[in-house]
Amino acid sequence: MKCDVCGLESHFEAAFIKERKSFQSTQRTLCPTCWKRRRHSIEGWYQVAVLVGGIFGYFILWLNPWSELGRLLTTFFLIDVFLILTIVPHELGHAVAGRLLGWRVFAVVIGLGKQVFKFRLFGIIFSFHWLPVAGITRLAPIDARWFRVKRFFVFLAGPAVNAAIAAIIFLIWRDSWRDFGFMGLSRAARLCFWANLWVMMFNLWPHQSKSLNMATDGKQLLKTFSKKPEDIEELRAARFALEAAVRRDEYKDPAGALDWCNQGLALFPHNFHLLNMSGVLCLDQQDYSRAREIFLRLLKPEMKPDGTRCVILNNMAYTDALIGDPELLPEADAYSREAYTAAPWVPFITGTRGTVLVAMGEIEAGIKLLKEALEKAWTSRSKAENACHLAIANARSGNRDQADKYLTLARQLDSQCRLIERAQTEFEKTK
Repeated sequence: MKCDVCGLESHFEAAFIKERKSFQSTQRTLCPTCWKRRRHSIEGWYQVAVLVGGIFGYFILWLNPWSELGRLLTTFFLIDVFLILTIVPHELGHAVAGRLLGWRVFAVVIGLGKQVFKFRLFGIIFSFHWLPVAGITRLAPIDARWFRVKRFFVFLAGPAVNAAIAAIIFLIWRDSWRDFGFMGLSRAARLCFWANLWVMMFNLWPHQSKSLNMATDGKQLLKTFSKKPEDIEELRAARFALEAAVRRDEYKDPAGALDWCNQGLALFPHNFHLLNMSGVLCLDQQDYSRAREIFLRLLKPEMKPDGTRCVILNNMAYTDALIGDPELLPEADAYSREAYTAAPWVPFITGTRGTVLVAMGEIEAGIKLLKEALEKAWTSRSKAENACHLAIANARSGNRDQADKYLTLARQLDSQCRLIERAQTEFEKTK
């Protein structure tokens, strides 16, 4: 498969997205990065156009209060504002329902694209992003009791909140108690009513959302009662893996992360996500031999060439590179090449390929990939690791100034990064 925009090629066909070209019957093929960039660009320019149109519309109404054009532009602007405002109560509906029904609520994410700010409240991470056109609530069941009923109400809660807001507006917010009925509402109230009604219907319509590339609430509701016992067990195990990830990445608590991982493995000893997280935590503790043992256990010959295999190949290659044994470098080269060929758009896979190339002495090619990974990395932890590998690569090539720059950057990004000491040692060798 080849991306029609950036030209990137991969045999991992399932990751590519096909969409019809505007005003044409033909389709274009996009890699995940180009698809996401395109969607964000379209949504972003639409928001800008609506904002500019709204400002222009209010200016026209200031000059002529009876202008139809001004009224039309401000109507579009207000509808867009109310659609954005409905996202927060919708996602809070899912979160509150999850809490009340005994599920673990991890995060409420509002918007797409680059994160603007986040905070923690009642153990939930609230994350806000620059493009406020969608939302998602991350949660998982704690036990299997009444699973299907609870899941049904959790996914129903979001649209139910929008329906409740629409009903409250219709019944309460009126210009006159005597004029009972829809036309008694002010224009802003009517638009808010329609925005909530639209969000409710859109989410209850069972389909795949293009903005998030995932199933809507309606589709999730239909899937609820078809869940098999093994699916329920997988979700329960995912809860422990997510707890470990939150402890590791958000709270910077490796001991707590390991504890959650061990609790999960005691109940689900063969779960992929828990075993993979266990291997990642071993890497954090610099127990590379144990990490390699776990990843080898996960790398089964019958695995299909999909995203799961790419992750395991990548983790194996990264572990081999960190061990530093020359006999393991051919294996690291083969595994990282296969993972990178399949999913070159994934930052941590790109970073691993660069790390392996540096370990093999191909410094220039490795630095190029590590810079790309540093720019696209999703977390400060990942950015710090890439900066450390760039410091090592530059130190080995004799470029001390660049090595020192990346070492300083790594400390700024994550002072607890496990690779800072290794990079510092490599830097001091060049004195």
